[in-house]
Amino acid sequence: AAGVAAALAAVGFAVSAAGSLRERGAELAVLRALGAPRRRLARMIAVEQGVLVTLALVVGTALGTVLTRAVIPLIVLTERATRPVPAVLVELPLPQVALLLAAVAAAPLAVTAALAVRRGDPVVSLREQGDE
Repeated sequence: AAGVAAALAAVGFAVSAAGSLRERGAELAVLRALGAPRRRLARMIAVEQGVLVTLALVVGTALGTVLTRAVIPLIVLTERATRPVPAVLVELPLPQVALLLAAVAAAPLAVTAALAVRRGDPVVSLREQGDE
């Protein structure tokens, strides 16, 4: 279940990053037409999306940890529907959690990097903007 949730989160981040870049295409085209270096624009986009992904991962990890520690002891029961003795000990293995977070972060950052370095023609983007 954790792997499927991680895959869905990664796809959601990637789609969000792609949509954000597509929406800002005209703005980036203007900056390219004014002479902004492509590397600087790609770096700006990567930093922006990286901050968003990092913030989402930090908040999600904190919320998931709090909810796991709060809910799991309440729902684990013995075969007689009583609380187990000793109480349930919830452990989150840091290496597996770190690997899961890295896997979730990899997809949106890869999509962002691929879209940021693509060769778009500013003339076409500006022309499309003018037709609207």
